[in-house]
Amino acid sequence: MNAHEVARLERKIDVLIRLLGARCVEGKTTTDAIQMLGRLGLDRPEIATICDTTPNTVSVRLSEAKRKSQSSRRANARRDA
Repeated sequence: MNAHEVARLERKIDVLIRLLGARCVEGKTTTDAIQMLGRLGLDRPEIATICDTTPNTVSVRLSEAKRKSQSSRRANARRDA
């Protein structure tokens, strides 16, 4: 397989990833979609493309979700102690 064929195959795989990602988050809020795609291992630019937003917005939303999750765990730990 030559470099041109590899590049063509990569483009097709990228399209499939975007289509599957869009299908997975259909009907979800942008924040929920970003969190789900992040958990699935997509990188910020890929998530931004699927959610029609910027990589910076994706980073902010993922950071907010992480902070909220950590706060929730600490509160549960205090309650259980």
